[in-house]
Amino acid sequence: MIIRLILVVITTLLAGFTTAVAQALTNNNALITVMPSTRFTIMGGALNNGDIENSGAISISGDWMNVDTYSGNGMFILNGDGRQNIAHNSGGVYQLYIEGGGEKVIVNPLNILDSLHMIQGVVTIADGGALTVQSNGGVSGGSDLSYVDGTLLHQGTGYKYFPVGSNGNFRPAELLNVSGTNPIVGVSVHEPNANPVIPLQLLAVSDTRYWQITQQSGTFDGSQVRLKVGPDEKLGTEVDIQDIVVSVSDSIGGLFVSLGQALFSGTMLDGEVTSSQNTAAGYLAIAVEGFAEERGLYVPNALSPAAPNPEDQVVKVYGQQIVDEDFIFRIYNRWGLLIYETSSFTEANTVGWSGVSADGSSESVGVYQYTLAGRFASGKSFNRKGTIKVIR
Repeated sequence: MIIRLILVVITTLLAGFTTAVAQALTNNNALITVMPSTRFTIMGGALNNGDIENSGAISISGDWMNVDTYSGNGMFILNGDGRQNIAHNSGGVYQLYIEGGGEKVIVNPLNILDSLHMIQGVVTIADGGALTVQSNGGVSGGSDLSYVDGTLLHQGTGYKYFPVGSNGNFRPAELLNVSGTNPIVGVSVHEPNANPVIPLQLLAVSDTRYWQITQQSGTFDGSQVRLKVGPDEKLGTEVDIQDIVVSVSDSIGGLFVSLGQALFSGTMLDGEVTSSQNTAAGYLAIAVEGFAEERGLYVPNALSPAAPNPEDQVVKVYGQQIVDEDFIFRIYNRWGLLIYETSSFTEANTVGWSGVSADGSSESVGVYQYTLAGRFASGKSFNRKGTIKVIR
């Protein structure tokens, strides 16, 4: 016989909820109903070997094991400050709240029917576990103190947010426009990204981390991707934000190719980059776009005719695989007047500018502007500008 238990042990009123408290819960073949506007707080662990109907809120600080039936459209709150093992019998909860600061270990598949709220605490996906937000479900929150360590799965098409992270680093990902037929797509983040292969078209690929996109079921035709950019991506110095891109590989340690940049917001210390191209399953990393020849393109920023080293007495254009066609190097004085010009890379590379104007007079001490444009043998063009300081 099933005994119906309605929680009526009132201890306090909190945030509009009538609250009942238990030190622990073992439900053997009973029907427990949590009414709307009622919060049932379990201070320890809970074992459900009966039926629970939750239309209010259940808050658990210890382990949770659901052997039989759990249903309802209430909140399911994990608020322990230590490790909590969550075994939900492959069923679903309506709203899942991650609170309390402790680790929440998902040991078997758990579905979220309505919403996931990351407030405080890391969710770890154990072997055999899974956390899936169903098609109409939403996700909010996330920080260095609250993220999913493992693969978070989303069902359905459209926009999907993944508050994932690893090793105390919150590095969320967004799929902006998932397309396909009944797709279930997952994202996880891993550190490090060991030995990425960098093609000619990329200057650098971060070896700090990679995001993995997986397709669990259905068909996934791809999506634009938005990734978090942090200060630890190791992309080199003096990186231009407009050159930051999302890159993708089909294997760990494989060749990464650029998905481009549709938008960059924020800074290199705290920003987000959106790919211009769609991608499906694969491995993603933050990268810097630009041909390898650009690494060697260099114009010194000062000269001194009295310098002991002859190379410091002039300013030359240094680089490799630069063709004379379309090449132009110009220098202007402080009033914007052109004082030096050459359309020969050979001349700019071997002779350079010695601080003398076109009429043969020596220019005075000061700062001069330059512009530089041309092409590499690969066909990639470049266009730069900067300053040169003359020191006497």
